[in-house]
Amino acid sequence: MIREREMLHDEQNEAIIDRLYEAATIPEKWGGRGVLETLAHLCDCTDGAIMSVRDHTLAGWTANENAFPKLVVYLRDNWLAKNPYVQSAERLRRFSQPRFVLDTEVMSAREMEESHYYQNFMRPYGMYWHAGTNIMSPNGDTVKFSVHRSFDAGPLDPSLVDRLTWLRPHIARACTLTARLRFAQLHAAVEVLKSVGLPSAALRDGRLVLANSLFEELVPDVAKDRRSRLTFQQASADKRWASILDKPVAFRNGTFPIASTDECPMIIVHVLPVAGAGRDIFPVADSLMIFASSETSQKIAPEILLSLFDFTPAEVSITNSILSGASLEEIARARRVSIDTVRVQLKSIFAKTGTHRQTELVKLLGGVASASNIIDRVPSDDRRSH
Repeated sequence: MIREREMLHDEQNEAIIDRLYEAATIPEKWGGRGVLETLAHLCDCTDGAIMSVRDHTLAGWTANENAFPKLVVYLRDNWLAKNPYVQSAERLRRFSQPRFVLDTEVMSAREMEESHYYQNFMRPYGMYWHAGTNIMSPNGDTVKFSVHRSFDAGPLDPSLVDRLTWLRPHIARACTLTARLRFAQLHAAVEVLKSVGLPSAALRDGRLVLANSLFEELVPDVAKDRRSRLTFQQASADKRWASILDKPVAFRNGTFPIASTDECPMIIVHVLPVAGAGRDIFPVADSLMIFASSETSQKIAPEILLSLFDFTPAEVSITNSILSGASLEEIARARRVSIDTVRVQLKSIFAKTGTHRQTELVKLLGGVASASNIIDRVPSDDRRSH
């Protein structure tokens, strides 16, 4: 009987390991009814969650289907800041061990009973008892994995939690692989831009993550790679860049000039949100920065930039038509769809690029068509609708 049980565990572990490495390449597989749910059920738990934290700030997260709405409330009401496990250096140290740690190893039952955090969130939301571990991601974040169950279900069985500890090296490698694949995608993006002569870089919270060689040639004369954030030598440009960084991550887009000097012609700086960054569990970068000289800014190939936004083929076609100066009516006629359909697709384009008007879209994608030409050709009804 014992041998049969061991064989069953071996088969289950192999299946879980396969799913972990699948999630590494398809991050959506962590949440929903994916890997986190499997890990939770392994310990007779109902909830599983991942949080990626940098400098005590949440960078990314996901959860299984049961826990997801609870985590929305958790983050909305800022329970992370009230978590007693992050308010004590000793408690943090215990969770830094290379294993899954039981809550009962870190806090006593009495401490939990007297904790505002436990009695006002963990107990009412059925996440009272838990085990967790911290894993360092290659991007410098601390990734927190945890599985939970209700107060009535009682404390977790240590022998079941040991199975999570056995799987922990595979969990850590899957996290690392996810982050490295994202890094490789960003590296490919800036190298594609280099191939058409555009200095470009990927940034996170204003700090340089990676850059192509054309961008590096402009450091430190045009921009400086500081620990706090990328800065510009020119005060007016740096002020514009700072104002972009003040926006929420999903809306960090904009275009601004760097005035010419004796050594360098005028540069147009485009800041674009990285497609899907808001959904990343292990975020690597949230923005792309592209430099174009005033002489070449009209020659930016829109297809190169569109590939960075996860556009559908229809959205690519509509954007190219707008960049060519077509009105919404002309686009609808050419595509044989209603103008309302075009408007819906245009709203999706705006959402993905962080723009709000066609003029902003044209400016962001390099000014292939002049903004004034588009405004002249769009009927007043369309202008009011956007």
